[in-house]
Amino acid sequence: MNSKFTLLTLFCLSSVFSLAAEQKNDSISPFKISADIVSSYVWRGSLATSSPTPNIQPTISYTKGNFEIGVWGSTDFTGTYKEIDAYMALTVSKLKFTVSDYDWSFNKAAYFDFNNNTTGHIFEASVVYSGSKTFPLSIGWNTMFYGFDKKQNGDAVEQAYSSYVELGYTKGSTSFFFGFSPWESYYSAYRKGFEVVNMGISVTKELKITDQFSLPVKSSFIVNPSGGYTQSDYVHLTIGITL
Repeated sequence: MNSKFTLLTLFCLSSVFSLAAEQKNDSISPFKISADIVSSYVWRGSLATSSPTPNIQPTISYTKGNFEIGVWGSTDFTGTYKEIDAYMALTVSKLKFTVSDYDWSFNKAAYFDFNNNTTGHIFEASVVYSGSKTFPLSIGWNTMFYGFDKKQNGDAVEQAYSSYVELGYTKGSTSFFFGFSPWESYYSAYRKGFEVVNMGISVTKELKITDQFSLPVKSSFIVNPSGGYTQSDYVHLTIGITL
């Protein structure tokens, strides 16, 4: 890494840090910004980038009552990966309904091409139930229903409806998770049916910066018994901070 890139990276991080600190003190505005810096980007048990590399993951969101709309992104420090995901979410009691638009740069399709046969976007519908404080068990179901998520069925190319189900249990600063794909899907490179793809433990801690400001730090140990999309992606240990 050359010195110019190092200085630019430090400048960007310090700018984001300053904005995050200001935003944390502004509880009135419905607009929020945040950013995660992670040692590697692992999504639902599989490495998202072609090789392990740190990623910065900013979010811009607007919240009004129980409704939230926002954009989340991830870019690696080598400049070879870019992802931009828009989403809308509605929370009703302990249920959260979300529609997401995933766009991963490796698809190489035009961003504003939304034709189901040629788009690089993937649209997904999700519902998550959050447990109570006395029984903090959560369950989420996520299904890709439109776009780039396709599978071969004989001579035909069909929507795969790749789905991911995750059970979670949180006790204090520790969370346990168990995720699986119920049928042939993206998560097993469309080669297998039911697969356990994401299980492990996450631990969070507040890193105190000043008396008024601290940074959440999160580390996760992740096991993917299926080997993930590449069939060789089994174990990950990650750490990240939220600005």
